[in-house]
Amino acid sequence: MKEENKQIVFTGALSLDDAHKSTRYQLIVKRKYPITYLVVTMSALSFLLYYAFKDESTSQQTAIILTMGTMAVGLICLAIAAYYIYKKRSKDLYKMDPIISKEAKYTANDGGLKIEIMNEVVRYHKWEDLLESYEFSDMFLIYVNSISIIYIPKSFFETQEDTKNFGTLLSQKTKFKVR
Repeated sequence: MKEENKQIVFTGALSLDDAHKSTRYQLIVKRKYPITYLVVTMSALSFLLYYAFKDESTSQQTAIILTMGTMAVGLICLAIAAYYIYKKRSKDLYKMDPIISKEAKYTANDGGLKIEIMNEVVRYHKWEDLLESYEFSDMFLIYVNSISIIYIPKSFFETQEDTKNFGTLLSQKTKFKVR
C-alpha cells in the first residue's frame, strides 16, 4: 500500500471465505430485529406449548419440562438450519457476482473510495454518499446503501499502519463503528 498525496492504495480479491465472513458480520450488524422477533416468537410458542402439554393428567412440573425440552430441540434445529442457510446464501451470492472474486485496486483519499476491477470497471463512492461503515477484527464493511455493501478484508493491506490509516479515514469520513 502506498500513501501519496493522502491516498491509500491497496489491492485484493475476495475469497469465498471472505464472503462467508461478510455475511456473518452483516447479521451481527443488523441483529436487533431478528433477535427481537426470535424472543417474541419463542415466548409465544413456549406459552402455547405449556398449555398444550398441561392437562388434568400432567403435572405443572412435567408440562414445564416438556415445554423447555421442546423449545431446546427447536432452538438447536433452528441454529443448524440458519447456519446452513447463511453458508448457502453467501456461496450463491459469491457465485452470482463474477466480479466479486476478481482482483481489485482500491484507492481511498479525502474525496472518496475508488474501486478498479481488471482495469475496466471503475466505481467511485464519495464519502458523504456512504451510509455507514464497520470495522471488525479482520474486515471492513462499508454500506453504500441498505442493500449494497463493500467488503474489504484487512489482508488486502500491506502493513498494519495502512490498515490503521484506512480505519482512521473511515472514522473521519463516515458513520463508523468498531465491532
